[in-house]
Amino acid sequence: MRGNQKNIDYQIKWTPEFAYAIGLLTTDGNLSKDGRHFDFTSDDVELVKTFKKCMNLTNVKIGTKTSGSTNKRYSRIQFSNVKLYKKLLKIGLMPNKSRNINGLKIPNRYFLIL
Repeated sequence: MRGNQKNIDYQIKWTPEFAYAIGLLTTDGNLSKDGRHFDFTSDDVELVKTFKKCMNLTNVKIGTKTSGSTNKRYSRIQFSNVKLYKKLLKIGLMPNKSRNINGLKIPNRYFLIL
């Protein structure tokens, strides 16, 4: 399901929850080429719920997506926010990130060092 978060002004305010959501978006998410839509898909519905909560997506529903080759169903959340999209581009996220991502500009305090 698509949702619109126009009412939220995403000023990137780093919190542990926001940093976690950006990590999820980086690994399993997608920035659309249209400059405004996001998609986060997982076979773990609890992870999708966590992403939704961390991103404060209160008026966005979790939907499903079916894989064409296996007919397996995945949980999915989609939303649109041009301001957030532009800000995430500035920290290094991009469409087709798996082919060309280098690094993200995330404050060091949000990285777990073992």
